Amino acid sequence: MKGIKSTRQVTKAMELVAASKMRRAVSNAVTLRHFAIASWHILLRVSKRNPESHPALRPRPVKKVLGILFTSDRGLTGSLGTQILKSAAEYIASLKSIPTFESMDFIAIGRRGQQFLARAGQNVIAAFPAFSNHPKLRDIAPIAKIASEAFAAGTYDHVTLLYPDFISALAQKPTAKVLLPFSQTALTEMMKSLGVDPGSVRSEAELTMPEGEAQYLFEPSEAVVLDAALSQITELQIYQALLEAVASEHSARMVAMHSATDNASAILDDLTLTYNQTRQGNITSELAELSASKAALES
Repeated sequence: MKGIKSTRQVTKAMELVAASKMRRAVSNAVTLRHFAIASWHILLRVSKRNPESHPALRPRPVKKVLGILFTSDRGLTGSLGTQILKSAAEYIASLKSIPTFESMDFIAIGRRGQQFLARAGQNVIAAFPAFSNHPKLRDIAPIAKIASEAFAAGTYDHVTLLYPDFISALAQKPTAKVLLPFSQTALTEMMKSLGVDPGSVRSEAELTMPEGEAQYLFEPSEAVVLDAALSQITELQIYQALLEAVASEHSARMVAMHSATDNASAILDDLTLTYNQTRQGNITSELAELSASKAALES
C-alpha cells in the first residue's frame, strides 16, 4: 500500500506537469494557426493566378518521397505513439500502390520514430531529438533546409509531414499532409482541416471588391516574392506540425497520468478494504479466543 501511495503521488505530479506544459503548447499551436491560415490564403490566391509560376507549385508524379516523421523521445503517452507509428506504416503501404512510386526516405524527429524506422528497414537521411519543451521556429530551420533543398534539386518529388494533429485534450489524430509541392487542393484541405472555409478568409482590401477581382502588386517581382514566401510558408508548416505534435504529446501524457492516478486510487481502495477486512477478522478471532479462554478458566 505504501508503494502504491508513492506511485500515485508520482503520477499525480506528472499529470500536473503535463497539464501545465499542455496549456502552453496548445496556446502556441492555436495562435500559429491564425497566421498559417492567412499565409495559406494568400498562397492559394496567388497559385490560382499562375499555378506553375514556381517549381514548388508545379505538380509532380509521385516517385521519390521524403517523409518528415514527428514522434516523442519518451513514452507514458498512452496509445498516441503507437497510433502515429501505425499511421506512418499505413502511409508507406499506400504509396506502394501508386504505379510511379519508387522509394521513400525519412527525416525522423524523436527517438521512438527513429527506432521504428530502423526496425522497419526504412532509410533515414537525418535524425533529430524531439522538441518537447517550448520549441522555437529556429529549431526546425535545419529540417526545412534539408527538405526544401532536396525538393528543389529534384531528389524528391513529394515531401510529406507525418504527425499527430491536436484536436482536443482527449483526442489527437495522426495526419499525413503533403508539404511539397504546394497545390490548390492541398491548401484547401489544410484550411478545411482547421475548420476554416477557404472562401471566407479575405483581406481588408479584398472585402471592398468583388470575389475574383483582387489584384496583388509584387515588388521587386512576383518570382522573388514567391520564392521568399514559399520558403517561409514551408518553415511555417513544419513548425505548425511540430507544435501540433508537442501539444498532442503533452495532452496524451496528461490523460495517461490522470488515468494512472485513478487506477492507483482504485487499487489502493481495494487494498485498504481487504486490509480492513483482514484486520477486522483477526480482531474478531482474537476476541473469540479470549472469550473461549475466559470461559475455560471460569469452568
